[in-house]
Amino acid sequence: MKNILSILMVLITFAMSQKITIIADKLYTMSNQGNIPNAQILINGGKIEKVGEVNSTQIPHDYKIYKTRYATPGFIDAHASIGLSGIFNVRGDQDLNETTNPNTADLRAIDGYNPDDELVLYALKNGITTMQVGPGPTNPIAGQAAIFKTCGKTVEEVILKSPSGMIFNLGEYPKWTYGENGKTPQTRMATAAIIRKALQEAKEYTIQRKTQNSENYSYDTKKAALAMVVNREIPAIFSCHRSDDIMTALRIGREFGLSLILDSVTEGYLVRDKIKKENVPVLLAPTMQRLDRIETQNSSYENPALLWDVGIQIAITSGYESYVPKTRIISFEAGIAMANKLPEEEALRAITINPARIMGIDDRLGSIETGKEADIVLFDGEPLEYLTHVTHVFVNGQLVYERED
Repeated sequence: MKNILSILMVLITFAMSQKITIIADKLYTMSNQGNIPNAQILINGGKIEKVGEVNSTQIPHDYKIYKTRYATPGFIDAHASIGLSGIFNVRGDQDLNETTNPNTADLRAIDGYNPDDELVLYALKNGITTMQVGPGPTNPIAGQAAIFKTCGKTVEEVILKSPSGMIFNLGEYPKWTYGENGKTPQTRMATAAIIRKALQEAKEYTIQRKTQNSENYSYDTKKAALAMVVNREIPAIFSCHRSDDIMTALRIGREFGLSLILDSVTEGYLVRDKIKKENVPVLLAPTMQRLDRIETQNSSYENPALLWDVGIQIAITSGYESYVPKTRIISFEAGIAMANKLPEEEALRAITINPARIMGIDDRLGSIETGKEADIVLFDGEPLEYLTHVTHVFVNGQLVYERED
């Protein structure tokens, strides 16, 4: 066993010490350096060592060189169902929705995430190197999200942050899930009431834990999880489509002083001034989401541009799909947003540095800067063009995908 562990440590050390140079006709850094033509990136030990124009730094002889037309940071999907909702779409690989209780705050994405699901590789091949994954849309209080890299065989290898937020759901899904069975919630009012009651109980639970010794209170997994929310240790991620649901999320956020993130926000453009006033970031539903229910009927391709136009920080996500292939390609979603008035640079920001900032991992990811983790994607054309292919993907400075000709 010791010999096997020694061999593994040698292999890991060798992999992390790999030295790479990427030379790109155009590099989108997503940093203050902007876009660099005729650029080069030096990678050493899994981190970005230097970034600049070709010949600004002499390339050492022991660096392996990759040449490409375009390069960007690895894409970041800030709300995905991949890993909990599997590729086969059968009971055996569906772990997204626990439809037994409206409050499942104690559920953790890390306990159901499958890093070996084929959809994770599908995402990786399309340039996604990081995802935030959490319980699905059926429960008012769904559970705890987590952030993962898309390359690795075990959760321990790929986890970046857990919990990264608590998922709350407003709108139609909770009503469908429980109302059809004669249980609560059957209305939007009941959904909000369940959330408020749970948050208030978490506040009281926090006070109780501070003022009493451990012998005088009973540990409660749901209340303890929600205590992280009311104490602003993790953000409250409210999934809501309709404008009135968005306002309900903002209202609850104010009432409890939450660190609030809005998710989906289909009708965000109708109340964009209200969102801006609260200075709340937004994880947008896919630009091309289906108009399959009342709360998505007012979906607009211009929603990302209209929110960005008033200064709201936006990220574009793959969201949730109930049918195969269970996920969307966020570069296509960003491309459609770009074709509908969102500037190209901002569309790329919406799937790189913006989600990194919103999720609090921008010190590590989201842009190509010295010292950051070397998650980089290479393309044979403009990154957001439909006919462009991802040719290479690097995660932690390692080549993990290369497109076959």
